Amino acid sequence: MEVVEPVIKHGHLILVHFVVNFLRMLTMTYLKRIRKKIREMMFTF
Repeated sequence: MEVVEPVIKHGHLILVHFVVNFLRMLTMTYLKRIRKKIREMMFTF
């Protein structure tokens, strides 16, 4: 048990880091798309 606990904590940290990076990437691409759409709408008006 003493050996397994740090491994689980380490894996948990890696998982959290991965999820945070993934979400950041998604939000960045999403924001870029929204900006493009807003720009296109402004040009059409």
